Amino acid sequence: MVRNSVEPEDSAIRFLFLLMLRLLPFITLILLGIGCAFYFVMPREGSNVSKNKDSGPNIPRISANRNASWVGEIGPTASTELLSSIEKNLTTIPTAEAVVEIEEFLKGGEDRTTGLNLRIAKDGRLAGWPTLRVFLLDLLLKLNPGEASRISREILSAYTSADEWAIALRNVAKGEDSVENREYLRKQTEALITNAEWQQNPSVGFLNAFDVLVYVESTESLPLLSGLVQRKDRNDLAHAAFLTLDRLVQRQPLKMLSLLKDDLALQQSRPEMTAQQFARADLRDVLQQDVVKEWLIDSSRTSTELENFAAIYPNNNRLVSNNLLTFDAQTLGTELRKHDREVLEVIRRWQLDPSLEIRSEYLKTMEKRISHFINNAD
Repeated sequence: MVRNSVEPEDSAIRFLFLLMLRLLPFITLILLGIGCAFYFVMPREGSNVSKNKDSGPNIPRISANRNASWVGEIGPTASTELLSSIEKNLTTIPTAEAVVEIEEFLKGGEDRTTGLNLRIAKDGRLAGWPTLRVFLLDLLLKLNPGEASRISREILSAYTSADEWAIALRNVAKGEDSVENREYLRKQTEALITNAEWQQNPSVGFLNAFDVLVYVESTESLPLLSGLVQRKDRNDLAHAAFLTLDRLVQRQPLKMLSLLKDDLALQQSRPEMTAQQFARADLRDVLQQDVVKEWLIDSSRTSTELENFAAIYPNNNRLVSNNLLTFDAQTLGTELRKHDREVLEVIRRWQLDPSLEIRSEYLKTMEKRISHFINNAD
């Protein structure tokens, strides 16, 4: 009987083939595991890897990533502790990085309330921030004034909030340090003040933004201010406008008094207030003398105006407060005494002027008041 025979070489190949078939599932699983490991371990494009390993797990990071974890963690409000942590973080990383992170957040339009009132400290610095965005705008000026100005101009290109605009205007004024931005600041401030929605419930930032007009000495804004002062239905707007007008008179007396002299609507609506502005004139200045003299002898002057003018002249009162950009110091006693003596001589000459004889009663009141100041000082 003949039997079929198998060559040794064929048997080895068959054995290896069967072995590979049995091991194939295990090899596949191993390769799949290695692939998964590389997928999860290796960084991918667009991932946000922190460059600051020393920031610590308890310090929130502002990230260009719109889904930054700190935004979700703080909820609807931002506490003072959180603001302090953010500031610590942003002031310990390179300034350029901090500016980019703040700018990216501001561009996203997100915000958080803090429960704090906007409060102005010395030199226009803030000691209270109603929102996270206001806080970041304030911090920008500390980090890089030039970049703060640039980013603030972007904020001022769209109506966000009056508080944001007020701080943005401050940043532009302080960050650019140029007289060329005067017209820009005036126009943007007037746009803030005339925003009907913001006027309805003026915020602290809204009311303090009037200081920008004082900073740029915007005598051109008198029509706007005059109209607001005449708003007897809105004491808040009228008061803010009056303080601004009053401080402009102190800085630009000749120009402002010349304009006020021709503002008949304001004189009729607020005669006492207008008279008090003319009482701020420095009568040692011949040009201011001419303006006041013309106002005094005008036949349309009322007894109310004249009595208020004479009773308060010289009006050297100053309102000292913390403002966004300006600072008003009290006049020194030595300067006041020198002023009073020199002005008294002017009043006595006026009493001899025939054109002012019709106002002799009021000139006498002024002489008596100034003499009293001089005698008490001596």
